Amino acid sequence: MDISNENPSVDPIQYITKQLPKDLVQMLQLRDELAKRQGALTAVEDAVADRAKAKAALEAAQAEALAVRADAKQTVGEIIVNVREDGGVVVDNTEMTQEQLYAKLMRIAAVHQNQAIRIRGDGKVEYQRIVEVIDVCQKAGIPNISFATQVQRRRK
Repeated sequence: MDISNENPSVDPIQYITKQLPKDLVQMLQLRDELAKRQGALTAVEDAVADRAKAKAALEAAQAEALAVRADAKQTVGEIIVNVREDGGVVVDNTEMTQEQLYAKLMRIAAVHQNQAIRIRGDGKVEYQRIVEVIDVCQKAGIPNISFATQVQRRRK
């Protein structure tokens, strides 16, 4: 009902007593419907976010499975861990951090319980760097550790 000044036939008191309660009920119903739709929209947004998280987790698990499979196939003998003079670690011609070495060895230890590791250190590397590699191997669950040595040739 229009109660503007342009329509003088509407009595404001009649509007307030009869039409206003109906309009308020209708507005409350619209508010409730809007709340339902907002709730449904939020549920859809949450579902989309959960699906994206699940997809990311699945992709990460697939990548991890591929890495485990690759590590499992290649480790039939001992693994050579080279420790450079600067403390850098190289395995299978790949330089890696201590964290990367740990992750690789964890994957291997999960498949090969008695995996052999041979540590080969540069002659000038600080002994502490060798100890750090030993610690990584042990934390990864690989106790079978040996050291590469060179036989000193006698001078004639």
